[in-house]
Amino acid sequence: MSGGPEQSPLSPEDRRLLDQLVECGFDPAALEGLTPDETRRVDAIVGLFELLEDYPVEDADESLVYATLARIDRHENEASAQLVFDALSAESGDPPRRWRFRVPDFISIAAVILIATSVIWPTAVHLRQRNLQTGCANNLRLLSYAFSQYANDNEAAMPMALANFGPDLSWGQVRNSLNLRPLIDGGYCELRHLDCPGNHDLDPSYSYQWLLSGRRAVWGVGRVTIVLGDRNPIIDLALSGRPQEHLRMSSLNHNGRGQNVLGTDGGDLWLVQPVVPGGDDNIWVPKGVLQLRVGDRPTDPADVFLAH
Repeated sequence: MSGGPEQSPLSPEDRRLLDQLVECGFDPAALEGLTPDETRRVDAIVGLFELLEDYPVEDADESLVYATLARIDRHENEASAQLVFDALSAESGDPPRRWRFRVPDFISIAAVILIATSVIWPTAVHLRQRNLQTGCANNLRLLSYAFSQYANDNEAAMPMALANFGPDLSWGQVRNSLNLRPLIDGGYCELRHLDCPGNHDLDPSYSYQWLLSGRRAVWGVGRVTIVLGDRNPIIDLALSGRPQEHLRMSSLNHNGRGQNVLGTDGGDLWLVQPVVPGGDDNIWVPKGVLQLRVGDRPTDPADVFLAH
């Protein structure tokens, strides 16, 4: 457009006040602490913009559009720099300046929180499971010492409280974990040592080897075998009548990740599969059993069957 009067550039003070008007959405009432001269300048600037409603103008060319976009980009960069400046001012003791959060700021913060949560939460869960597994292994080490002391006082025998329960009874008719009672009654360990930290409020936490009637079980003598381990999940399925679809499932004491077991040599092991190392003997069921039922019991003295 041509033929109009020559325009004078805004003074630095007017430009500063115009920037403040832009930041507050052209609301003069939002500007605080203005001097009378600044108030007069603001009113004049607002009056000029009000004239635009009736002032005829031509369509803006592309250069004006690009200039406006460049101005917006510069404003965004200045706002970002101002956030850093305000933080530094707070550290130096200067009075804090008011600044505003925008939608992109909230989105950025939410993204950082989401990413941090997705990384930290699985790590925390893994550490907790590791701590429970370690606590369980520590219990088995204390029980190993209790078994050894009991064996020293009882001619290498392992604890057995139900020696006369009869050859015809099975896991569903007697509570096999009562065979561990002599360790408590004799003061060889405490009751809390028989509680796995990963157990989900079930009693008992551990399953003990089924001791065949008429056979003297010994500790630390002869072939090494498994004598104690995390709670048998197959027995729990059989007692509740639920399907036993996977006989090699791991104990639920550790969320199905595996099980701690104790050998007759006093060593503790972590088994990913419930199988005696070096063989295929499933520690949850007697040999040859495909579905555990009341009445099933091992017939081979070398068969490891942990029951509670």
